[in-house]
Amino acid sequence: MDGQQFPSPFPRGGGDGGRMMIEHAGGGGWPDGLSWVIFAVLLALLLLAVVSLALNAYWRTNGGSTGALGELDLRYARGEIGRDEYLQRRADLGGPALPVEEQTATTRVRRPKAEPA
Repeated sequence: MDGQQFPSPFPRGGGDGGRMMIEHAGGGGWPDGLSWVIFAVLLALLLLAVVSLALNAYWRTNGGSTGALGELDLRYARGEIGRDEYLQRRADLGGPALPVEEQTATTRVRRPKAEPA
């Protein structure tokens, strides 16, 4: 080498007032356009993760049927257990009670009237 000393990115007490650092930063130390794009993408991903976690927590506590009651609902929907067994197990598990009129309601099927020929 020719013995030239490379400028330090952090001046050590020189009298240039930080001019050398600004010249090497390429524009006063401000981030370039690509840095802003990467920052925006990372910020959007962070916000998406926070919203996703919040919605997941909400659905676990309020909305979704999970655990034993959810499994019981699925078994009843598949027809694996009857209505009486379903209602008994639901009461045993501490699930919300069904309205009285819904528990005693019966469905009546009427035959269509025969049309005169």
